[in-house]
Amino acid sequence: MSETTARRGRPATVDRHRVAATALRLFTDEGFGNVTMDDVAVACGVGRRTLFRLFPSKAAMVWGGSGEARDAIDGVLAAAGDVTLPEALDVVRGAFVASSTFPPEALEVTRQRLCLIAGDEELLSWGTSSIGTSAASVAEFLSRAEGAAQSSLRARSLAAACAAANFAALVWWAQSAPERDPAGVVDEALTHLLDGARTWAAQG
Repeated sequence: MSETTARRGRPATVDRHRVAATALRLFTDEGFGNVTMDDVAVACGVGRRTLFRLFPSKAAMVWGGSGEARDAIDGVLAAAGDVTLPEALDVVRGAFVASSTFPPEALEVTRQRLCLIAGDEELLSWGTSSIGTSAASVAEFLSRAEGAAQSSLRARSLAAACAAANFAALVWWAQSAPERDPAGVVDEALTHLLDGARTWAAQG
């Protein structure tokens, strides 16, 4: 007797990652605005209600995985403990590199996500407003490194610049250099950015 038969009445388990991957292929091939949730449900062989239980919208399918990236950044920052501001810059760079280190089987899906987000202003806006960015947690970390009780202008500016550079580097990788290692691309971009910021940080 199968598990599905034995547990009659329970919905069959649906692979969330497989559904998202199928949706991304549809969005990439046919255009994000030309594909409906019903189209995705049919392509995945799941019911409309099941699909909406997994993903409340098409945008949520595209932005899947962003939570894991933020968790990776927060984990590196938390593990760093108390550091000085110049040292904190290296920690921040390492945190973004960690968040951009993907398993081989996730590279193509990640590339498709980034290309779709970069090509659709509404999709980009949805993610930044609904999910947010890592800039706030990075700003708090840099402020602690400064010994400040509240986020300073310098900390907020550096955090915003790092978050923007990280996203720009990943989009460049997705669109122009998919043969490269995305973590290496992010490392290179943030090294250039933070080398210029060290003088500012050294000013105390």
